[in-house]
Amino acid sequence: MANPIKTPEQLLAYRPLKDLLATKSKALHSVRPADSVLAALQLMADHGIGFLVVLEGDRLVGVLSERDYARKVILQNKSSKDTPVREIMTDKVVTVALEHTIPPWR
Repeated sequence: MANPIKTPEQLLAYRPLKDLLATKSKALHSVRPADSVLAALQLMADHGIGFLVVLEGDRLVGVLSERDYARKVILQNKSSKDTPVREIMTDKVVTVALEHTIPPWR
């Protein structure tokens, strides 16, 4: 079994975001704020993802996750078909550039 304790060098070994993203799919899946939550959920299911970007034109206005759905629709007894994404999306989004570094996690 590998040693679960990391050395200081391992803990401080930050990877550039562009290297991390290089292993990910290049596809970007998005919805509009006026789209129904049901349509957003179908898109997530179709692509096997749990998170969508919310765009108004080409401007980022929010993100939508399965957690948003669970907490803001299901637990509040709302209808997925009748609720627009804008009502449950997270609109305070922090963005980073590809030059940023991300600490390793495992």
